[in-house]
Parts: sequence; structure tokens; C-alpha cells
Amino acid sequence: MEAAVTNTTPAFNATNANALGQCQLCRSMRQTAHVKFARNIGMLVLRQTRRLEANLCKTCASKEFWNFQGMNLLLGPWGVISLIITPIYLVTNTVNYVAAQRELKGAVE
Repeated sequence: MEAAVTNTTPAFNATNANALGQCQLCRSMRQTAHVKFARNIGMLVLRQTRRLEANLCKTCASKEFWNFQGMNLLLGPWGVISLIITPIYLVTNTVNYVAAQRELKGAVE
């Protein structure tokens, strides 16, 4: 049986997801969108889950998406439960990323 270890980054709610605001990663004033990314690291018997939920600019959202997806692909499916969870995270991350990029389509970088 696998034990789960979860670390969660605090969430900040956005009232207007497409408003000009401070990116919570790079701290610059830009147009931001609310994103949620998750990654799983399977360790045969244990697994670690990391989540990011924040208002990010287009550049930071893209950077974090590829970081989370790469970790999911390389370190995700190394356990029984992780073999099931990782593809789910890959799909949900992609859906959230596409939605964020659509919101930030005309954003100035």
C-alpha cells in the first residue's frame, strides 16, 4: 500500500482572473490568470504530490506547466497508485494550462 505525502502551496482566489495584477511567482505587474497544476512523484512504496495554485502571468504559467509536466513524465509513474494518478494529473494540467493561455491570449509580456 502506498502512503501519500502532500505539500500544498497556499491558494489565492482571484475575483477577476483576467485583471492586471501581480504575478505570484515573478512579482511583476502583468495580466494574470488563475492556474492549478499538480505533479506526482512515485517512489514504489510511497508517493509525493505537489500542487501549485496561483495567479500567474503568461510566462510563469508556461514555465511552471512544463516543469510540472516534465516531472510527471519522468518521476510520476513509479508506483501502483502513481501509475493511475499521473495520467490524470497530465490531462488536468494540460486542460488548466490551455484555459489559462486562452485567458491571457492578448496579454502583453
